[in-house]
Amino acid sequence: MKKIYSIFLLFSVVFLTACYDDKGNYDYKDINEIKISFDGEGFLSKTFGEVLELKPTFNIDLSQNPDRYTYLWKLNDETREGWDQPTFKWKIDEVVQHGNISLEVTDKQTGVVYMERVTLEVVGVYENRCSWMILSDVGGKSQLSYFNTLEYDENADTIIASRLILDVYGIANNGAELGSGPIALQEHFREKIEWSENIVGNICVFQESGAVDLSGVSFEKEIDMVEAFDGGVYPKEGIVLHPGTFMDWVDVVTDQEGQLYSRLKVTSTVYNSDYFLHTPLCCEGESEPLRNCTVIHGYYRSNRTGYNFIYDGENKRLLYVTNGGTNWDSELLGAGRISKLPACGENDDINAIIPLDNMKGYELLKATMFGFGYPNYGVALLLKEEATDKIFLERVKFKGSGGNPTIVEICKDEVMGLPGIPTVSTMPLSGPEYMFFAVGKDVYYMDFNNTQNPVVLYKSFNANIVAMNAESATYYGAHMAVGLENGEFYVLFIYGAKNLSEEEKVLYPKNGMAYPEEERMGRIVDIQYKQLDHWNY
Repeated sequence: MKKIYSIFLLFSVVFLTACYDDKGNYDYKDINEIKISFDGEGFLSKTFGEVLELKPTFNIDLSQNPDRYTYLWKLNDETREGWDQPTFKWKIDEVVQHGNISLEVTDKQTGVVYMERVTLEVVGVYENRCSWMILSDVGGKSQLSYFNTLEYDENADTIIASRLILDVYGIANNGAELGSGPIALQEHFREKIEWSENIVGNICVFQESGAVDLSGVSFEKEIDMVEAFDGGVYPKEGIVLHPGTFMDWVDVVTDQEGQLYSRLKVTSTVYNSDYFLHTPLCCEGESEPLRNCTVIHGYYRSNRTGYNFIYDGENKRLLYVTNGGTNWDSELLGAGRISKLPACGENDDINAIIPLDNMKGYELLKATMFGFGYPNYGVALLLKEEATDKIFLERVKFKGSGGNPTIVEICKDEVMGLPGIPTVSTMPLSGPEYMFFAVGKDVYYMDFNNTQNPVVLYKSFNANIVAMNAESATYYGAHMAVGLENGEFYVLFIYGAKNLSEEEKVLYPKNGMAYPEEERMGRIVDIQYKQLDHWNY
């Protein structure tokens, strides 16, 4: 038995030795698995016109045998001339949605192909997130400028790189002038044709010389808004258009007297289809045209609401305009339907609030919509009591869609501690915690979690504040733009405002309050956050 075991052991050793020696007869040492990485980059967000450069990192040094490997870069599985080098360099000449850049490395000796990819998004020059449009008056002429954040450190909440482009309209329209007597800006949208389509809103510029509508992608002029009226003329001479609401099926604009004009569109997937009617709108059940009206800016989306709110300054009440419907009476077809709201909700104490159907004795200073769905959806009304000059903030929460708003709750709070009447105010539209007020050169905030406390001074500037606009992104209202009468533009960080140090508040310009002289833009008139995601104002 021992003899048999010894023979078996000897055979095993000889066999294993033969296998080990045999392994060296093959060129296994030349078969190296290549791993490709892009310095931790998994997602790239770039802007049209930028130069994209990618230098891949390999787990082995391929440069020692350069003739052995080939390189092929692809954009969404398509390559171009010159994309066959180890380093990828491309001056971006197209907008890319849901894209990727891939690198294929082929080992010519073995025929094995190794591949890695990185997700890529390329937006237009004027499509960056955390960006604002600035309308200013330069010697009586309108100037449209654009600020955008190119790189943002989310951990430190710091703008690393940004860009301010003065006179984007002139750049986009071969040096043409925009107009004169700037009034306001309004971004508006059309419906998507396909669910995956990315919609960039058009920009309507309201000015004394005549409103114009611009492409939100390029800022090229599309039409003079007078062309959007029946017959290509206004209902009467001397009309100056002011902002309204651009809904899916019904658009409404105002004139300088606060009268309302509407159009019912045949299609909701085309900007400026069909024509505004010449007949000014009345409230449902009334015969006299409405006057001194203000359409309240805020989120509009038909599948969320189906209506937008209007303040009737002549009768000091809150109304709403419906997006459209198949059950309208025949005489309402082609016009926006404007309806009354009740004084308050079923559970409100009418003696503790300012009734929405009768705000007599109060002057409306500012109205804005907030939120994007119940329970954080509604209208904020900043009102001055005429007899006492006290300032009140009334927040009205709504629910309901399809053109049928229901008042859930009204909260009325006195705004205490302001040194004067605020000329400008704003609040983030997404789940706001604060409202900001400008009095002279100073910005104050009211904490919605402590409405019984006086306002708090947030930031002081070196000139009067004439425009403010908080970020209206639906997920993170962390930034606010401020414009001064001397043409200076600032971006402030406002998330958790009460807990921020002075050093954390100013994000732009990067050197704090030392403003670059070459970036002044006349007298700023209006600032609007560039929404980019198919929400409507």
